Amino acid sequence: MSNTKEVIAGAVAVALPLWVRAQDDTDRDLRNNRLDLRDLENELRACCNHGAMIRSKLAIAQDVGVGLALSNPKTTVPEILPTSTPYTRAVIGEDTINDYKYPPRVGNYLPNGALTEAGEMTRLALALAFQENRAWIEGFTLPGSPAPSVTAQIFSASRALSTVISGLTLSRSEWISAWKQLFENGLQAIGTPTIGNVNVANGVASVTPIGGATFTNRAMRIRVTASNVGINASTELATVTFSKPYQSVPAVVGSDGLVVTNVTTSGFSIQYTQAMLASQSRDFAIMVGV
Repeated sequence: MSNTKEVIAGAVAVALPLWVRAQDDTDRDLRNNRLDLRDLENELRACCNHGAMIRSKLAIAQDVGVGLALSNPKTTVPEILPTSTPYTRAVIGEDTINDYKYPPRVGNYLPNGALTEAGEMTRLALALAFQENRAWIEGFTLPGSPAPSVTAQIFSASRALSTVISGLTLSRSEWISAWKQLFENGLQAIGTPTIGNVNVANGVASVTPIGGATFTNRAMRIRVTASNVGINASTELATVTFSKPYQSVPAVVGSDGLVVTNVTTSGFSIQYTQAMLASQSRDFAIMVGV
């Protein structure tokens, strides 16, 4: 019996340190796990409380994300019978223009982030992805950084434009007419008209622009010179051809008895109501308008 006790005592003496050591290892692992969990909790709390994370959860920020997500290209999934439905972009209409507010109206979201109603910034972000808006914004940029004086000019021009527009009450069709007239009139100022068909047979020596004076599709000063036989009254002198045709037949007026005839979108003819003596020169002004 004593031998048995001695064997048990010896086994316990050998196993006890091993158990204590194993328990210490287990306790150490548990303690380390608790510390790791505490550190992870602190990191997670710091991440959730970070300003960037809080701002990203704001409805207005999510609205922008939704607008950009709507423009994300759809992945093509291999199919035996591919769908024939083409991807079409959304149409931004005028139905919500009168609902613009500041701060913008935000969308409604479920706790899991699902969208139930889009906000105003969703429509804006979607519109920014359209190619015409990207082309306009990128085309408006300068090749390099502008000087402060240039920046001030750009700001003043845009502020002045919004100031003028806000004081008007035009319909869509009236705005279209105004823009067309602005750009078409501007285009008419580009280029130089030409004078042709000088009536040499009836005593016209030359019809030329006056050097240094205005000579455009909208206004011109010309000099008529008679030959050594003179010019009879009401004789056709020459024709003037615009460098760019007008969209509609313009009104053309001459000065000092100069008469404009055969007016078309491409040009006109000129006559002088009075006779001109041999080698005499006369200067005239011509105005063109629509």
